[in-house]
Amino acid sequence: MTLVLITGAVHFANGSPAGANAYLFLAVLLLSFGIYSRGMRRQNYWLSLTGLVEAWFLFDYCAYGTAVSVLQRSKTPLPASMDEAYSRTYLVGALAFLAFACGAHAGFARSRISRGARSAVLALIAAIRARRHAFRGERLRRGVFLFFTIAGVLSVGVLLLDPESRHQLFFEHVGLSPREGMGRYASLFFMLPTTAVGLWYLSKPKRRYSRILTMAGLFLLAALHLGCGRRLMWASTMLLVFHLCKVRGIFTLRARHLAVALPLVLLVSLWMEATKNIGWYAAAGAIDITALTDGDKVFDMVDNSVGRFDTTAALIVDRETLPYYYGETFLMAPLQVLPVSAGFERSRGVREELGELIYGAFDQGLVSQEASLVGELYANFGYFGVMGGFLIVGFGAAFLDGRCHHNRHPIVALGYGLCLFRAVHQLATASTSWFPLTFLAFLPWLCAVAVAQVNWRSRL
Repeated sequence: MTLVLITGAVHFANGSPAGANAYLFLAVLLLSFGIYSRGMRRQNYWLSLTGLVEAWFLFDYCAYGTAVSVLQRSKTPLPASMDEAYSRTYLVGALAFLAFACGAHAGFARSRISRGARSAVLALIAAIRARRHAFRGERLRRGVFLFFTIAGVLSVGVLLLDPESRHQLFFEHVGLSPREGMGRYASLFFMLPTTAVGLWYLSKPKRRYSRILTMAGLFLLAALHLGCGRRLMWASTMLLVFHLCKVRGIFTLRARHLAVALPLVLLVSLWMEATKNIGWYAAAGAIDITALTDGDKVFDMVDNSVGRFDTTAALIVDRETLPYYYGETFLMAPLQVLPVSAGFERSRGVREELGELIYGAFDQGLVSQEASLVGELYANFGYFGVMGGFLIVGFGAAFLDGRCHHNRHPIVALGYGLCLFRAVHQLATASTSWFPLTFLAFLPWLCAVAVAQVNWRSRL
C-alpha cells in the first residue's frame, strides 16, 4: 500500500503523463488487495505464487511503468503517442489485476473447501498406501532425479569439450547460444540446477550437515544458471531453494534477508549486463561495484532484462493496425519443444512483432523483444483475453498456495517449488519462450511421479 501511495504521488508531481488510467490502476490495486489478502495469512509472501504475481504487478506497473512514463522512455517504437499508449496499458493492467484478485479469492475458497471436505478420507487412503509404496516410491524418485543430474553433469563436459561452444562462452558471449546439434546438451545443462536441488531434497542425509554448508552448496547449484547468462533463472532457482529449505526447517526467507541480498543481486545483474558480449574470460576481471551508484546503468539493466511495461504498450496499441492472433501464439508454444529436425518453422509469435518494431528484423541474437503475459493475452484476445487469462492465473496460484504452501510431502513440495521457479518467467516472457523451459523443468518431476506409480512387480 505504501508503494502504491508513493507511485500516485510521483505521477501527480509529474503531471500524470499516463493520464487518469494510472490513478485508476492504483485505485484498483488498493481495493483488490482486500479481496484475497485473507487467504494469504500464514504464508511466506515471497515464496507463494499469489505473492509473486502481485509483486510482479507492483514492479512492472508501479515501479518500472511509473519510471518509463515519467521519463518518457520506451525501448519499443510506438505507433501512437507515448502518453496514450501508456494510459491504455494502465487500463489493461487494472482489468488484469482485478480479474487476478477475483480468481485468487475463488482459488483460496476452493482450496479450503477441498481441504476440509476431503482431508479425512484422503488421509485414511494415504496412510494405507503410504506404508506399502513409500520406500519403493522414494527410491524410484531419487533414481529418476539422479539420472537427470548425471546427464546434466555430462552435458557440461560435452559443451566444454566442443571447441565452438567453448570459444563462444569464454570469449564471445556469456549467454550460451548453442550451435546446431548442441541444443540437447544445453537443455540438460539448463535442467541441472533444479534436478540437483531436487535430488538433494529427495535424499535423506544419514547425518546432519551444517546449515551454512548446506545453504552454500545449494546457492552454488543455483549459480550454475549464471554460467550461461540466465540471471532471472538464477533468481528463480533461489526461490525453489528457499522454499525447500523452509519446508525442511533449515532456513526461512524474511523481508530483511531480501533487503540485505538486494545489493548483491543488483551487482551480479549489472555485471552480467555489462559483460554479456565479451565472454567469461574477459568478464572475470570486469566487476565494478561503483556501477550500483549509477542510476542510469541500473535502469538500463532493468530495462533490458525484466522491464515489460513498454513492450506491453506496443502490443496493445499495435492492435489498431495489426490483427489479433486469436490464440495462435499459445498454440505455437508446444511446437518449440520439438527438435529443429522435425521440420516445424521456429515462429516466435509476438516476439517477432516486437523484434520488427525495435530492430526492423527478428533474429535469435537480438535481445529485449520479450512480451509479458498481459501483452500476449491482449494481442490474442483483447480485453476479454486479459481478464479471462488472469482469472485463471489468480485461481490457479491461490489454489496451489492453499493446498501446497505448507505441504511437506517430498514430491508435492518439490512440484510446488518448481511452480515458484517458473512463475516469474511465465509472467514476463512470451509463451513460445517459457513453455519449452517449463516443460524441461517439470520433465524430471513428471517422470519421477509416473515411475513411482507403476507397479513394477506386476509388470515383471
